Amino acid sequence: MLCSFFCVPAGAAYDDVMESMELYSDCLLLVSSDNSEVIFEKNAGKQTSPASLTKVVTAIVVIENCKDLNQLVTVTESAIRELDGTGSSLGGLQAGEQVSVYDLLCNLLMQSANEAATALADYVSGNDRAKFVGMMNEVAERLGCSNSHFVNPHGLDDDNQYVTAEDMAKFVSHAMTLPVFEEIFGKFTYTLKATNLQEERVIRNTNGMMNSAVEDYYCEYVKGGKTGSTSIAGRCVVAVASNDGYNYIGVALNSTMQDVDNDGVNENGAFLDCKEMFEWAFKNIELVAISDTTKIVAQIPVKYAKTTDYLTLSPAETVYSLVPSGTDSSSLLVEPVADTCPDFVRAPVKKGEKICRAKVLYAGKVIKEIDLVASMDVEIGIFSFLGTLVKTLASSWIFRIAAVAVIAALVILLLIRRKRSRDKAAENSYRVLNYNDFMKLK
Repeated sequence: MLCSFFCVPAGAAYDDVMESMELYSDCLLLVSSDNSEVIFEKNAGKQTSPASLTKVVTAIVVIENCKDLNQLVTVTESAIRELDGTGSSLGGLQAGEQVSVYDLLCNLLMQSANEAATALADYVSGNDRAKFVGMMNEVAERLGCSNSHFVNPHGLDDDNQYVTAEDMAKFVSHAMTLPVFEEIFGKFTYTLKATNLQEERVIRNTNGMMNSAVEDYYCEYVKGGKTGSTSIAGRCVVAVASNDGYNYIGVALNSTMQDVDNDGVNENGAFLDCKEMFEWAFKNIELVAISDTTKIVAQIPVKYAKTTDYLTLSPAETVYSLVPSGTDSSSLLVEPVADTCPDFVRAPVKKGEKICRAKVLYAGKVIKEIDLVASMDVEIGIFSFLGTLVKTLASSWIFRIAAVAVIAALVILLLIRRKRSRDKAAENSYRVLNYNDFMKLK
C-alpha cells in the first residue's frame, strides 16, 4: 500500500561500530546535547554507584539556592571529621577556614573535595543534611531522573545511592544551563583565593581528558568534566565536548584501571572510552536533513476523490538527524508505522492533513519518527461518491438480502393488486339477457 523513495540498505549502524571498539566501562552513553540523539549506549539504564559524579547534583542544588556566590562559608570541624577513615578525596580545607561559595564549588567540581561537599550542604540547608539530600532528590525528580537516588552530597558508596548513565547525562545537560556551573566545569586550573587560614593556591581538574600532558587521555574537544572513583563504583567520568558546532555529553560508569597497552602503567578505562566515543563522533557524524517536506515518500488509496485514486504523502516537516558522514537518501529508509496507517482515506482531504507516522531507518536502526501528511488537496467527486456508494452497497450481502426481500414484496404486492382488481371487476359485472330469456325469468 505504501512505498518509500529510500530503498537502498545502509552499512553498519552505530551499535556495530560500538561493538568494534575496545571499551572498558560497564555503562556508557554518548548523546548529542544539541538534539538529544543517542549515538552510543551500553547499559545506559543500569543503576550503578555514581561515586563523585554525585557532586554534579550537589552543585546544582547549591547554585540554584545561593544568591551570593561570594558569601563566605566557615568550614566546620564536623564537616571534615565525618570523612575520617573513608578514604575520601579531599581538597585540603581546614576547620574554621572561611571560603567563598564559589571557591568551594571549584574545590567540589575540580578537585572533587568531599569536605567541600559537606560544607556546602550544611551551609545551604542550615546544617540539616537530610534536607539537603531531599533537595538533591527533588532535582532528580524534576529532571525526570527516576532511576537515580541520593543519600549523601559527596558520593561515598551507599546501597541507596545510585544513578544511570542516562540520568547523569540529564543532570549535566541541566547543569550546563547554569552559567556558573558551565564556567567552573570547564576550568582545568584555578587559583583559590587566600583565606583566613591559607595562602592562595592553584588547584587542577581531575579530568585527565583535559590534561594535554597525558597523551593517553587528552582529548582536544573536551570542554569540561567530572570524575569519580570508589571501590564499588569503579572509575567514572562525565564530560562535555564540542567541535565545529557539534556538542556531545559522554558518560562512562564502572570502568577499570588496567594496563591496556602493556606499558607497565594502569590506564583509566573511563577516560579511554569517553575519548574514543568523542573522537569517533566528531570524525564520522554529521547533521543532515533526513526528511524533506517537498519529497513524496508514500501513497495511500483515496475514496470518493474527483480526479485521483491515490493520495500522496510527504513529511510534515524537515527533520535533521546525526548520521554517518556522507550519508545520502540511498542509505536511508522511510517506513510507515503499520498500526498508524489507515487502509484508505476518504475525500475531501486538505493539504497538510496528518495521515500517519513513519520511521526513518539507517542500517535497520530507527533514528527518528516523523509525521506523514497529505501533500495535496483532494476534492470530493459527487459521481464518484455515488458510484462508489452503489458499488459498495451492491457488494454487501445485507444489501443483496434486502434487494431480494424488496423484489419479493413487490411481486406479492403486484399479485395482491391484481386479485383485488379482479374481485372488483366481478362485483361490478352483470349478465346481458336476450328478450326470450328475459321473458322466461319474468
